[in-house]
Amino acid sequence: MVGAPRRTAAALALTAGVLLAGAACTSGTEHSGGTEHSGGSERSGDSEPPATRDVDPATRGFPTPPPVITRSPAEACGQQPYVAGSFDAKAVRAYTPRGPAYRGPGPHPVRLLRADSAEGGPELPHQWAPPGGVQLVVCEYEDTDFAERQVGTCEYLGGDALGGTSRVESARWVYRVFEARTGTPVREFTLPGTTTPERTCPKTALAPGGALYRQQVESADLRARIGPLYRGAR
Repeated sequence: MVGAPRRTAAALALTAGVLLAGAACTSGTEHSGGTEHSGGSERSGDSEPPATRDVDPATRGFPTPPPVITRSPAEACGQQPYVAGSFDAKAVRAYTPRGPAYRGPGPHPVRLLRADSAEGGPELPHQWAPPGGVQLVVCEYEDTDFAERQVGTCEYLGGDALGGTSRVESARWVYRVFEARTGTPVREFTLPGTTTPERTCPKTALAPGGALYRQQVESADLRARIGPLYRGAR
């Protein structure tokens, strides 16, 4: 009976040692799962770091990058590419669905779109469409209801033997302005083509014989119509 308390004390001491050893192992296991690791056992790709660590502290709190263009000119203008004058109001899609809204004081960034990507025609100042997303888009359409007439010809080197004459006809153009974010119509107007035959025809042509060119709108005339939308308040 006298030795029993000694055996019990020894057992308690042994149990305490086991518990302390187990606690030490558990602590080491938790440490290996943290942000710091010993022995270099951590390998890239074993765990995904929190998303916040991918953010540069210098840019934290600033606006997100501007949206990219998500619609083609044909979609934004409701056109069939390379089909003169085609327009379907139900087919119009937002040019930049996540872009800035058209509201408040100007300027309101604006971009001119052509579904057929044809060369020539008027242009808007590039400063009117800076990086960061536009608020308005201007779509150009050929007015098929206009009765065109010949206003001149273009002569190319080689003469008629090589088909060096092209016809220049009068034309009228339709412009529809939409909010880029929603595709909502903003304004519609027409402008006549007034470029001279010399300026209407391209400077060079691979097969000019029998080609047909239509007068274009002067850039100054288009700027005069779009300028109030660009600068004015809404």
